[in-house]
Amino acid sequence: MQLPDQILGRLRRLACLHPHARVQFRLPDASDFYLLLSQEADDSGVVSQFGHAENPALVLEMANSTLSAILEGRLSARHAFLLGEILYTGDRDLAAALADLFPAEC
Repeated sequence: MQLPDQILGRLRRLACLHPHARVQFRLPDASDFYLLLSQEADDSGVVSQFGHAENPALVLEMANSTLSAILEGRLSARHAFLLGEILYTGDRDLAAALADLFPAEC
């Protein structure tokens, strides 16, 4: 999945706190993808690929429409989680850090 530059910038900041983390996105109504977060000196610290990651630190499951609303700033990731629109397994701290990166624009 090609993520917008502003989203990649936020994720690069997260990569400093969680280097070498794998985050799997399961989208039942779209293609699954994963993010690899790392601390790369050449500013390529976030890689997004279609498919499935080996041993992800965090697995997020949500509808594609939920992910789109979060990336567009129409829905807070934290709010979506509290409403049960996002299910997660794995690293709770990483899940909370991701949620903090995507506040809604009211």
